[in-house]
Amino acid sequence: MVQLPDVGALRPGDILLTRNVEASGRKGNKDSMVIRRVTNGRFSHALICSSPPSFVEAIGSGVSTLSLARCFAHEIANVRVLRHPDLRISARAARLAQYEVGRDYSLAGAIGSVFPAATIGLIGDRGIFCSALVAHVFAAAGCLAFQSLAMHRVTPAALDDMDFMVDVTAEIFRPALAPRNVEAMSALDGDRVLTPSARQTAISNAFAKALLPEADRIAATYPELELQVTPALNGILDLLVKANERSDRVEGARRADLLADLVAFDELAASGLIRSGLSELLTEVMAADDEMLQRSLEQSFQARPDIDVVAMRGYLKASREQLATRRGGLRQWESWGLHRSKAVTINHAIDSRAAEATERRVRLLEEIIGRID
Repeated sequence: MVQLPDVGALRPGDILLTRNVEASGRKGNKDSMVIRRVTNGRFSHALICSSPPSFVEAIGSGVSTLSLARCFAHEIANVRVLRHPDLRISARAARLAQYEVGRDYSLAGAIGSVFPAATIGLIGDRGIFCSALVAHVFAAAGCLAFQSLAMHRVTPAALDDMDFMVDVTAEIFRPALAPRNVEAMSALDGDRVLTPSARQTAISNAFAKALLPEADRIAATYPELELQVTPALNGILDLLVKANERSDRVEGARRADLLADLVAFDELAASGLIRSGLSELLTEVMAADDEMLQRSLEQSFQARPDIDVVAMRGYLKASREQLATRRGGLRQWESWGLHRSKAVTINHAIDSRAAEATERRVRLLEEIIGRID
């Protein structure tokens, strides 16, 4: 038996705490044990739900995404799901977390603010970064409890101790037989399988680093725009949008300089997106998703299909909500005006393909469930 998540019961902003005790290699178990021992806590890692079933997490390679639909836990004691009582704050935190994907962090600096210097060498690619990310987005979303804390001193243990959070673990996880494809799934409390999200992180990180010097220069040259530079793909695009929206704050000849700078910056961002490989990665992800659903579709024609109906219903519910979120994001770009930015137009086209893939997934899931119910 394993613990499977009901992704249909997730809400944006849900916080997932985990501890690594089932990894086949010693390093993951050792890192987790050191973090738990030093912080006097039960958990060593934290993730935040951006849009079910997707979670955002900070790991050694940067801020990445993980689909809980392809995860399980060996034991319920190794995971915990917390929900902020104000779902509006949770939703804002979830949106802000999406802007962080691909961001690069200084691991030693973050760990050094909490752990003794002698311990830094024992810590691997987790620990404070993951929980600092959660604290950052919740504070920015308006959660007073997080605003009163030093972000880089929030550990997984501190999140676990927040008694105002609602524990929804029992609603999310349920015991079940291990799925037939469990070897291709990630263990939240053990070994992770390689997923395209690692490449997505690398792509976003490379894109942001290439544009960061110019983004910093624009923010420093025009302080009246009050721009915040987030070194990640979505953060760069957000800066471009906000700079255009606030351009009337810059007066005189400097406004003409600003507009020229924004046109050049937009060209640079558009070129970066075309060369990034993000569109090609999406094609691979769509193909993998189609292959997985095709296997379930073929099973649905069998007299006794080997399909977890509860998991399939949850995946359908989460996919419908994800589709609504993606369509809403597309409408926001369109309302802002695609003609105003080449980079935004290119990104909109990529997001449109992702929405189409999600819509196709919904249709296939509906067909599968309709046949086996």
